[in-house]
Amino acid sequence: MNADAKVSEQNRSTTHELMPVQNCTDRGRQSFIMQAKLRLGRLATQGLQELARERSGVDAPSREDCDQVLTHSTSFAAWSALSIGAQKQMWRAVQDMTDRQSEELDARRKAIKTRAAKGSLTLNPAFEIPKYLQEYAFHGQPGGYVDSGHDDDLNAGILQEAGGTLYTRGLGSGRSDSKAQAVLRYVAEKFPDFAPRRILDLGCGYAGQTCAYAAAYPDAETHGIDAGEGLLRYAHLRAESLGIPLQLKQQDVANCEYPDGAFDLIVSNILLHEVPTEVMQKVMAECHRLLAPGGVVIHQDVPLRKPDLSGFRKFLTMWQTRHNDEPYWETFGDSSVADALVDAGFDEENVFEDYLAQVAGPMHWYLVGARRA
Repeated sequence: MNADAKVSEQNRSTTHELMPVQNCTDRGRQSFIMQAKLRLGRLATQGLQELARERSGVDAPSREDCDQVLTHSTSFAAWSALSIGAQKQMWRAVQDMTDRQSEELDARRKAIKTRAAKGSLTLNPAFEIPKYLQEYAFHGQPGGYVDSGHDDDLNAGILQEAGGTLYTRGLGSGRSDSKAQAVLRYVAEKFPDFAPRRILDLGCGYAGQTCAYAAAYPDAETHGIDAGEGLLRYAHLRAESLGIPLQLKQQDVANCEYPDGAFDLIVSNILLHEVPTEVMQKVMAECHRLLAPGGVVIHQDVPLRKPDLSGFRKFLTMWQTRHNDEPYWETFGDSSVADALVDAGFDEENVFEDYLAQVAGPMHWYLVGARRA
């Protein structure tokens, strides 16, 4: 896809110049890992959940029941070890694919940079990366989100996109699925006449979702912020490759450097479960400050608060915290984003929570937000 391409919809099938190209070995290796993850998911749902029922003696064991009867089970230990191994192999496969093509990817980076820029990238050499982002390599990504070895380092962004795609497909989601498309479908249904002029994507990462918002609202000015400079470098060049103008800045989602009422639409995708509760609360306060009258804020995330979520599924969130570098999954599941929005100043009657089915996957996404009166 060239720089002048018109993109009406962005999802995981979108291709661009900075994507590593799979050879036959990569395809076989990554397909094996994806199938292993799918089978481990089914083994958890079918085998381990039944084992929890059997050992607890109840049909619907609670999170605490599952923790008590499964944590020291040899069956659960084997499943856990295989799951940890599959996650590590996923990152190794993606990193090996990327490293093999480092010279070619660097040449593409240089070629994109010679073109007239449609958007902008603003990095801050004095930016202080929040401590919680320095302490954890979320879901095991090598180097985490904020790793950057040199001034042209794109590795964090390449890994986040390529690894995220493989991870999501290992959960059963199809290539046509998209977190941003879920948000856009929901906004179109709930606010059919809404037409934002300025959009802010909080924790934009490699900006795959940010591009989707810009493509859906081509007349709007779309901004994205993140703490990781490697993510942002990649995000900028990725968007330029697709011909999508984004204004990207290195900022803290809990302390944004924009004026009050600057945006009509504020979004985040899979941000809230990767920040401490006190940061989540500050993010809601920033959303209230930054949102213009009549504007909409909507956060999309994993469905850890779904009312019908089983005790076994809640137990697996504990596994994510203990074994998959997701330190805030459990606290996110126990917190209330809706309450945080009200505490931030939004009128309670304008706050909403909902669940929306994936387009081509087994999950429901959690959607929470508010409209400013």
